[in-house]
Amino acid sequence: MSTTTARASFELQQIEPILSWAGTSGVDVDGLLHRLGIDPGKRRDAPGTRIDLVDYYRIQREIARSFDDLTAQLSERKLLYQTGTFVVTQIQAAATLQDAIRSLASHFNMMHGGRYNYVRQTDRTLTLVVDDSTFPYRFRDDRALTHFVGDALLIKTHALLDSLTGGAAGRGLQRVSLLRNRHDDGNGQLGFWQVPIGYGHAAYELIYDIDIACEPITPAPEVDLTADGIFARVIRHLDGLAPSADVRAFAVRTSDLISDGYETQAAVAQRLDVSVATLRRRLSEEGTSFRDILQESRAERAGLMLSQGMSVSQVSDSLGYSDVRAFNRAFKKMRGVSPAAYAKSGVETAQA
Repeated sequence: MSTTTARASFELQQIEPILSWAGTSGVDVDGLLHRLGIDPGKRRDAPGTRIDLVDYYRIQREIARSFDDLTAQLSERKLLYQTGTFVVTQIQAAATLQDAIRSLASHFNMMHGGRYNYVRQTDRTLTLVVDDSTFPYRFRDDRALTHFVGDALLIKTHALLDSLTGGAAGRGLQRVSLLRNRHDDGNGQLGFWQVPIGYGHAAYELIYDIDIACEPITPAPEVDLTADGIFARVIRHLDGLAPSADVRAFAVRTSDLISDGYETQAAVAQRLDVSVATLRRRLSEEGTSFRDILQESRAERAGLMLSQGMSVSQVSDSLGYSDVRAFNRAFKKMRGVSPAAYAKSGVETAQA
């Protein structure tokens, strides 16, 4: 049996190439770090500053949102994700950890267009193998960075499985295998693992006890396999494993909670452990309001759904609008064009 902790940390300078690339590609990196409660000046003045591992996934989530890129610019091949209904259905119907592992491996392979993930089974173990040796990493010549990214990907995958299976993955994990050498620098993120670690392997591996992998689980009621949905689930799960003080602005925390499905002031206030009046006051002090954040969140999600090929009526229904006309008015107010025009412009851009 194993337990994990979200309190692992790493040095900010380890991901400086990612931040620099995002900056030159148009992302306001200093603003991004500020929203996450990280002093942007420490990139230059105190590069050895350590930040919580969960903040890496928050950074990745923001970059992925900025580029509408599932890989958050870690791959040279941008992925335009189309959710496969049958894949989501398979994962939602998973009755065991084994089912969830096999479904997730298939999902990631479809998403990335290659057999990077496969499952190996013995009479004692069930292993998810992640072989990224041919993956088109943008920073593949930076060995230290690709190892960090690979380590973080394995943690993200395990956290996702643990979340989808109600903790079965955490109970069943026996050991992990990594590409890096035992004495490599920059391995603070490995403090996440509370099981034996194997170093210098040809591929990444999550090795689970076969008996626990075959135990019945309660299927996850909702599974969002978009980039934002996956990051949100992983971040929420890591925060739940070892809660820490959240120093981010109230507007940022409110936006994340709305994205996670908490769409009333009362629900968000309860999650933030403040009164509704305090929530309103703090948001006002930050120059915004709950209504503004809710409308922007809905417009952002609507734009993503439209770019993925969903119809205007499907998006309207999915976001809970009373009718299509109400959705059209709200979207045009936020984006300056109708949903139909937005969707058309996205298709024309993709074909150009």
